[in-house]
Amino acid sequence: MKKKTIFTIVSAALLLTAVGILLWHFHNSSATDNTRKHDVSTSEVRKVERQVDIHINRYEKDLFSLDTARLSEELQRLSSVYPELLIDKNSWKDPQMLFQLKAYITDPVILEIYHDVMKVYPDLKDVETELNTAMSYYLNYFPNDSLPSFYSLVPGLNTDMPTVYGYGNDIFIHLDMYLGKNYKYYSQIGMPNFVSQRCEKKYLAVDCFSKAMVYRYLPEKSPVSLLDNIIYEGKKMYFTEMMFPDREEMDVIEYMPEKYAWAVENQGKVWSYIIEKDLLFSKQNDVIRQFVDDTPFTKPFTNNSPGRMGVFIGWKIIQNFMENNPEVSLLELMQNTDSQAILNKSGYKPRNR
Repeated sequence: MKKKTIFTIVSAALLLTAVGILLWHFHNSSATDNTRKHDVSTSEVRKVERQVDIHINRYEKDLFSLDTARLSEELQRLSSVYPELLIDKNSWKDPQMLFQLKAYITDPVILEIYHDVMKVYPDLKDVETELNTAMSYYLNYFPNDSLPSFYSLVPGLNTDMPTVYGYGNDIFIHLDMYLGKNYKYYSQIGMPNFVSQRCEKKYLAVDCFSKAMVYRYLPEKSPVSLLDNIIYEGKKMYFTEMMFPDREEMDVIEYMPEKYAWAVENQGKVWSYIIEKDLLFSKQNDVIRQFVDDTPFTKPFTNNSPGRMGVFIGWKIIQNFMENNPEVSLLELMQNTDSQAILNKSGYKPRNR
């Protein structure tokens, strides 16, 4: 199937707007909406003590189970089951919306993707178990916080949206973006290999924290310089690492083994390049994107390098900072916007091998 055809069909995923699903534009304001301010003890606990029971609501199962012969009534029923997801409570009365919805849930390609999702995820018990453990760690750091509600969706391989995103107290998971790196439609829609390699089930729970939960505590102030950006991104990695202390680092940052090995071995070389080229305080977007954006490798280094080397370095700076400043709580770290002070107090000095 040609890429254009897929995108034409996938554009029908915008029916989710008609149905009322919260889309990506809400995520852009999530840092503001989700920022919480709680008092957390500086003596933070890393042992799981609190038990939680996370359940992922399978919205896609209910959506694709609608009786198209009684679509208006079915959608009205669905709106009562998922009131959090519906913007227009009277959407079930709109003939145009009902037409779009029927076209979407009966489209052969969309149905195939949905059935593929159900083969890989007949249930989400494994993911829920992992989320329960991670959320237990989370509540040890942020004991006064509320637990989010989780919803799974199948928007039809919509790559313009994040695979996981949060809004308010809800987290939305696009299961069709976790069907395994070799899923046939990923290459057909033009997804690069370095991206599809992260479309694995093992990253799903991690993404719920690195792409959603983390924004509850990052400050509203946007990063400006390259240093600001790598510290900001490094905080996200450290936050996620604390929720998954038994995961290997390469799984937290979602690097392939050979890319992770390169990053560990050559972080000093990359850091020296940034310092020698006087890039650390640069506010130029192209410089920031060079080290922070999701790319197959980091220029001007070899193709063996991973992308996002600035993120990796920022993470190492934060690790050093927290190790050398044990009195700082995770909340205090997240709310500290003084990137220069964090760098200075980190003592980060990687060897240039």
